[in-house]
Amino acid sequence: MILFTQVFAFYFLNPYADWHDLLRFKFLALVFCTVLVAAAGYIINDYIDVKIDMANKPSNVLVGVRISRRKTIFAHWVLTLTAAFLSLLININVFILVIVCSLLLWLYSEYFKKSYLAGNILVAILTSFTLLILFLYDENLYWPGIISYSIFAFFTTLEREIIKDTEDIRGDAKFNSHTLPIRLGVRKTKDILLYLHLFNAALIFAFAFYIQPFFKNHINTYFLFLIYILLGILLPMAAMAWLIKVSDVKYDFSKLSRFAKIIMLLGILSMVFWKI
Repeated sequence: MILFTQVFAFYFLNPYADWHDLLRFKFLALVFCTVLVAAAGYIINDYIDVKIDMANKPSNVLVGVRISRRKTIFAHWVLTLTAAFLSLLININVFILVIVCSLLLWLYSEYFKKSYLAGNILVAILTSFTLLILFLYDENLYWPGIISYSIFAFFTTLEREIIKDTEDIRGDAKFNSHTLPIRLGVRKTKDILLYLHLFNAALIFAFAFYIQPFFKNHINTYFLFLIYILLGILLPMAAMAWLIKVSDVKYDFSKLSRFAKIIMLLGILSMVFWKI
């Protein structure tokens, strides 16, 4: 998803980019270092949360089962150092951001994941950085587009993180976690999630009209873009709002998590209209 997002954003939100630019060494290095940082973050999270994962999703646990803990931490460092090296080949600003994000991912797994909302917000911010980091590589990108899609990524990820916490409430509660559903209960968490989801939908609706001036010479493309936003994103979000309302058991929240991923993918696909 990260690779897909960065390739689409760089190509479709950049008026000067062509497909040759996607094959340039520095751009490939940028994409791979971002993916490697995320992968290293997943690894350290699995390393630290083995016991919680055994309670929540025992069939998905690899650390200590199929892969030794020593090999796991070695893989984390290899990916992190490789990402740092690649980012240094791009520029110093990207290098600093990669180091900061790597550190934040470790802090998330060690301290913030079990906290009240802080971990959710941190992951959402780091997800939005996958788009914002493109500015450090190329300043020719449409800044309203990058900022708008970064906000969309933030709120959609925040929703999904809360959904995942609700899905894993029983296992997390056994290990002294203080996530939103544990502190407030499932019903109140669903209410917060629904309000957050509707706020996200309202932002997308406003974005669809705010962005119209960028299509002033391609009004037909703008109408296609508007129709796509309404039918391809807001309509599925309306269906998701109903699912949030009726979700009750772990399976329901697993389905909601997948639905959030699909909406994020649909949002990324809308970038295509910026270059038609």
